[in-house]
Amino acid sequence: MKQVLVRGGKIEVHELPIPTASSGSALVRVHCSMISSGTESSFVSEGGVASYAMKKAKDPLNVEKVKRKLATIGLKGTIDIIKNRLFEFQTPGYSAAGTVIECGEGLYGFRAGDRVACAGVGHASHAEYDVVPQQLLTPIPDGVGFDEAAFVAIGAIAMQGVRQTAPTLGETVIVMGLGLVGQITVQIARAAGCHVIGSDPVAARRALALEFGADAACAPGELNAVADEWSAGYGADAVIVCAASKDSAVTQAALDLCRQKGRVVVVGAVGMQLVREPMYMKELDFRLSCSYGPGRYDLGYEEKGLDYPIGYVRWTEGRNMAEFLRMIADKKVDVKPLISTIKPVAQASEAYAAILDKDSNTIAALIAYGGENEQAAPPPERRLFVKPKNPVTKQVGVAVIGAGGFASAFHLPNTSKMPEARLEAVVDVAGAKAKQAAEKYGARYCTTDYREVLADDRVQAVIIATRHNMHKPLAIAAAEAGKHVFVEKPLAITVPDCEEVCAAVEKAGVLLSVGFNRRFSKFSQQAKAILPRMHGPKMVLYRCNAGALPVGHWATDPVEGGGRIVGEGVHFFDFCCWLLDQDPVDIRADRIDAQSQSIIPTDNLSVTMRFPDGSLATVIYCSIGHPSISKEYIEIAGGNSIIVIDNFMGIRFGGLPEKAAQQKTEHKGQYELLENFIKAIRGETELSVTAHHGLRATWIAQEALRKCNNPDA
Repeated sequence: MKQVLVRGGKIEVHELPIPTASSGSALVRVHCSMISSGTESSFVSEGGVASYAMKKAKDPLNVEKVKRKLATIGLKGTIDIIKNRLFEFQTPGYSAAGTVIECGEGLYGFRAGDRVACAGVGHASHAEYDVVPQQLLTPIPDGVGFDEAAFVAIGAIAMQGVRQTAPTLGETVIVMGLGLVGQITVQIARAAGCHVIGSDPVAARRALALEFGADAACAPGELNAVADEWSAGYGADAVIVCAASKDSAVTQAALDLCRQKGRVVVVGAVGMQLVREPMYMKELDFRLSCSYGPGRYDLGYEEKGLDYPIGYVRWTEGRNMAEFLRMIADKKVDVKPLISTIKPVAQASEAYAAILDKDSNTIAALIAYGGENEQAAPPPERRLFVKPKNPVTKQVGVAVIGAGGFASAFHLPNTSKMPEARLEAVVDVAGAKAKQAAEKYGARYCTTDYREVLADDRVQAVIIATRHNMHKPLAIAAAEAGKHVFVEKPLAITVPDCEEVCAAVEKAGVLLSVGFNRRFSKFSQQAKAILPRMHGPKMVLYRCNAGALPVGHWATDPVEGGGRIVGEGVHFFDFCCWLLDQDPVDIRADRIDAQSQSIIPTDNLSVTMRFPDGSLATVIYCSIGHPSISKEYIEIAGGNSIIVIDNFMGIRFGGLPEKAAQQKTEHKGQYELLENFIKAIRGETELSVTAHHGLRATWIAQEALRKCNNPDA
């Protein structure tokens, strides 16, 4: 399929594998998508990479991100990340319309053949095919064309802005800024029975607002006089700010235009360094309107399909989308005059040029993908070859499933430079990620369907680097297909799931390794080699200064990520068991008590494992620390001596003759672990990390959580 991508600030059209409908979503054959001049211009630059980089550098949020990276990974690591980000594919678009061709498991209310409008960044992209979750889909009423329905996201934004004013019949409402959102806002406010005054410095936009039913339209400098005329000198009942300006003058003017106890609603991105006096003296109601409405930015609503009860939230973003399309069907809103240009997807750059031209009167540009009147046809293959087939070699053919940050940082580059391995394929639900990774690391093809690689005879092994809830089903499917499996930690989220994976692997007779790479750090290997000389029981302290994750991060979700102790803590439990070469006989654990919603108590644990020989290992996992201190610190004491490993960047000794060593970068053994897996497949060595080690680590994690939540258990 063809998809519009942005790389280094430039628009490109690429051929990508079509996505696969996931649970609770639909695969939509897109007919039209709409370009937003505001949101999408943030990562488009006519000046190339240098101009784009300067544009990003001026964003205060980006400056803070760079500061944090410098503090944690240093200058070189930060520069590498910035370079990669500048040349990463970005997927613009968030408002489209098309036809459902495939329904994912759990999707309700839709079926193949339905005409739908779609919204959402990362979902309603400029592509021939989009995968869109339940709550970001809405049926297109009869009589509404795909070109009109493609305005659905913008319409919902305007709808929510008007709702925030709580308009009543006969009120006077001012709309400041008559761009795309402003023009639709004028029509919705007019349909709500309000007298509407539009304001914009561009004469053509003022004329268009009058055509849409505005009672008056004027330049910003005339607004005070016009508002006085229409409000009998009292001031407007409400002002909706749809303008975009870094200056606060627009917002301040909105306050001055209101009557006593009036309302100001900010929809556009404007400065808000405001003078208190007008708000205080008039006792104004000042509100911000959040995008499409309630549900926006809530992953439970948008990604997991959890709707808000209508008795408590009458107008969600989904219901706003549906009502906007109904208003088009009822001829209360007209978007056709807003369409300035329609370009086929191959000419997407021309559509962008028109919408971003400051001297142009273009308000809305659509990208067309054809197929509106075509007979339903099966979608093209999800496999996309990016280079000619390699001749058959004795290397192990590897497919990487999941091209996220960790796979891109380690598994993909490590596989591509390993002499014994051959990167055959990259799989990711996002076709753009899959293609970019395949091209960068020399894979033969990319796909969005993991079943493609399981059916490929040239693939002997798969690396699973997806979110944690997918580890079990993918590992079992791969084993049943006769593929050797490398799965990132954890093996699975629950002990029964781990047991199922172990059973599947044993039945299929394939190898499975888990991503416990810290065993393979050269400092870990050195410490373990010394351990037999440290007679008697040992005491191990493993402190992880993990840092906080944003509220709602998938890793903290009990279903998708399993929580951080299961998702990451298993690393440290496995390390201690491997180091002491024993299974624990007792687990004790406790956690902090925290009242703040920003602190998850079970992300701050102390777990003590007792081993058969009397050794103790304590893992302290902490999310309330500070990144200026190294993340991981290990002390191993015994036999009147001690070994310290500091963040896998150095090792030092007490009571031992070995010399301390230090280096500038971490060595956590990712390459060596993968190399062990590949060589074990080739019969050259024994597999170091097995499925049963993954089971053991998950059991310890779950037992620790059980103990800390039930101290008397």
